[in-house]
Amino acid sequence: MSAEGPLARPHLAHRPAAGSPTLLLLHGAGCGGWVWDFLSDAFQQAGYPVEVLDFTRQAQGREAGLGDYVAQARAALAATGGPVVAVGHSLGALVAQRLLLEPRLVAAALLCPVPPEGLWFSAARLAFADPILFSEAARMDAPPGSAPAELADSLFGPGMPEAEARACLARMGGESRLALWEAQAPQPVPHGWLHRRPVLVLGAGGDRLIPADAVGRCALWHGAAAPGFLPDLGHLMMREPGWPAIAERVLAWLKRLQ
Repeated sequence: MSAEGPLARPHLAHRPAAGSPTLLLLHGAGCGGWVWDFLSDAFQQAGYPVEVLDFTRQAQGREAGLGDYVAQARAALAATGGPVVAVGHSLGALVAQRLLLEPRLVAAALLCPVPPEGLWFSAARLAFADPILFSEAARMDAPPGSAPAELADSLFGPGMPEAEARACLARMGGESRLALWEAQAPQPVPHGWLHRRPVLVLGAGGDRLIPADAVGRCALWHGAAAPGFLPDLGHLMMREPGWPAIAERVLAWLKRLQ
């Protein structure tokens, strides 16, 4: 796609100071590190070191659980040479929240986050409001490429090109059933008064999986400012043509931290 196309990089004039934190990018369920391609490039263009973690969905010959994902992220933290800001999406944002007492983690940006209460309330509401979407979302453990084309309307906003949506769907799947099941329950996420880390919370106006009230409760739990919402984006917001708006918001927030 040309540099002038809908997924073109924005011009990012901000350059961080020396000693800026490493950004640890944590993907959501059924995805992989590939979902961060656009944002990773933008963050590095702005001068931030970036580490992209691909969660390993098998642990010691069994399906990995959320605790295994947290351990993998904690190991990635330990491997960095300085302060880290976690940038997590959906299930990856839940993992980021469980790390907020780690000394090396200085802040977290949460995109369409699974809230500390878990998914049980949002999932129950989705089951009544849209049982077909609920059924498909629950099948993120299916092999990659098995997601029906109709799921694109639920994952992406109206501006997502059809070809790009199909390409993403073909790569999605293979999630640990154990991790998906555990994510339904309330999580051991430290409250904001305890961890006292800056937290940025961003939601998508067209997100049908993590509703606005759940995003709001997540921000409230962490004592963060009211969440920002990108009105024309869906759940997989970082893959849509509007992704530069995410980069700009995260980078502006990082600048204020310095």
